[in-house]
Amino acid sequence: MKKPLVLVFCLISILSFSKIHAQIKDKSFVQLGAKISPNIAWLNSNSSDITSDGTSLKFSWGFIADFRFAEKYFFSTGFNINSIGGRIIYPDADTALIPGTKHRNIKTKYVEIPVSVKMKTRQFGYLTIFGQVGLGLGMRISAYSDDDFIPNSSSVAISKTDIKIQDQINFFRLSMILAAGVEYNLGGSTSLIGAISFNNGFNNIFNTVKTTPQIDADASSNSFELSIGILF
Repeated sequence: MKKPLVLVFCLISILSFSKIHAQIKDKSFVQLGAKISPNIAWLNSNSSDITSDGTSLKFSWGFIADFRFAEKYFFSTGFNINSIGGRIIYPDADTALIPGTKHRNIKTKYVEIPVSVKMKTRQFGYLTIFGQVGLGLGMRISAYSDDDFIPNSSSVAISKTDIKIQDQINFFRLSMILAAGVEYNLGGSTSLIGAISFNNGFNNIFNTVKTTPQIDADASSNSFELSIGILF
C-alpha cells in the first residue's frame, strides 16, 4: 500500500516542479524561511524480540523553501537536521555470556530532505491555515545509545552511556510527513509560522545488531513535532 502512495506523490512532485521551473523568476512564487522544532520521538517495534519502552524528547531545526505552482498550492522542500530515536527492551547477554535484558535509549541524528505539497486557505485577517503531505529522505549523521543491562539473576543494572552504534543503524531513512499549521502575516511576504507534524518512518532503522543471542532487529522511528519559524 505504501508503494502506490510513494509513486503517486512522486508524480505530483514532478508535475509541480515543472510549473515551478517556469515561474521561478518571479519572486512572489518563492518563500524561504527557517524553523526550530522540539519533538517527541519513539520506536515502533515490528519484532517479537523487541518491546518499545517509551518516548524521548528531541530537538530538530531546518530551512524551508516553498514554491507556488497554483494559487493556493506550494511545492515545499528544504533540509532538516532531525534528532530522533526512542527506547526499547530486548533479550541480550553480556561479554561473559550471562543472559539478561537490555534497556536501550537510541539517539539518532539525520539530515533530512523533505519533499511535500502544501495547501493553504485564503487569508483570514492576518492568518492563513495550511495542510501539508509529503515524504522525507533522511541520511544518518550519527547514532548513539545509552544502555542498561540487567542480568536475569540480578536486579542491578550495568550502565553504559554514549555507545557508538552507527554500524547497527541503516544509513537511509524514508518517512511520510503529515503537517497542519498557521501562518501569521507580518507584512508583505513575511510570516510567522507554527505547525504540528507527524513524521512516520517506513523502513527498519536497524541493519544488524551485535548481540548474543541474536535477535530479530526490526523497528521504525517516528516523531510528533512542534515547529516555530519564519518565512520571507
